[in-house]
Amino acid sequence: MTEQAGDVEQGILWRQEHLAPLPIPTGQPASDLMNLIWRKNEVYLDIGSFPMGAGWLTLHCLTFILAIASIWTAWSATSVADAPWWVDFVIPAAGGGILIPLWYFYIKQWRKPLASPIRFNRQRREVCITRPDGSYWFVPWERVHAIAPSVTNLGTYGASKHGSLVLWFPLEGQENEPYSESKEGWVLAVNPGGGISSMAQWECIRSFMEVGPDAVPESSHTGRSEQVAQHGYLGVWWMLIVQLYDELKAREYGAAFSTLAGLTIFGMPWITVLLTRKLAHIPDLTSPEAVEWSKPLPLDQWTKRSAELEQAIARREAELRAQ
Repeated sequence: MTEQAGDVEQGILWRQEHLAPLPIPTGQPASDLMNLIWRKNEVYLDIGSFPMGAGWLTLHCLTFILAIASIWTAWSATSVADAPWWVDFVIPAAGGGILIPLWYFYIKQWRKPLASPIRFNRQRREVCITRPDGSYWFVPWERVHAIAPSVTNLGTYGASKHGSLVLWFPLEGQENEPYSESKEGWVLAVNPGGGISSMAQWECIRSFMEVGPDAVPESSHTGRSEQVAQHGYLGVWWMLIVQLYDELKAREYGAAFSTLAGLTIFGMPWITVLLTRKLAHIPDLTSPEAVEWSKPLPLDQWTKRSAELEQAIARREAELRAQ
């Protein structure tokens, strides 16, 4: 059996929701939580994943904690008579032995070229998938599978829920073959949180294809690049410092603490600058066939929805209006 949008599988601590096919409305507003949107125009939407921001925040936080612990140890040792000299180097050496290899592998991964985006053409109702070697193929939009699995973890401090959004595309030459969970395909997986968050992220793609580009938020990379271009790299720091001052002045201490943590513990200005530089030159599709495929079509040549999808969307929209 081929799962379709609306089908749900679940167990005691897990749940798997199928969002497509058929790509019917989820009822959630489109929200690009994972910054997947790289490029958008009237014809196509390019999405790509460069999920290294969380790694930076983690490593920067650990490095910051190590630095503070090292300074505190060195300062404490000065108040202890006859403390051996090597005490000051225990924490830096132990922490550095762990963090230096992690930073090395992180930087190595960061320096790899960006992969080509996945392009959704709303006029042809097709998706262009590009392999790292440059080969590509086209997948019918209504053959794309979107799945939102989530799992609940039980721990000492209670339950926590984790989830992802998985996009599955049939391989070249297999576009019209039946889908099964064991069938190999081209997969893109991101972690917006599962449930409503995954639906909101999926809506960015679904709404572009079924509603139009105005229903989808603009790429955050464009806005960030314009901000850095306008204020400069040091201006990113200055803007957060001014924001911290304004929050303290307004006695918004919770927001001020969050801004301060971003400035110090997590190094948010650095990740803004680094992401801007990394995504300044997003790769494009360059093969002649893909370039021709990406050109706009006269309105009378646009591919239409299937009758099955048309009926499914009508039923779903009626359900949403009745809620």
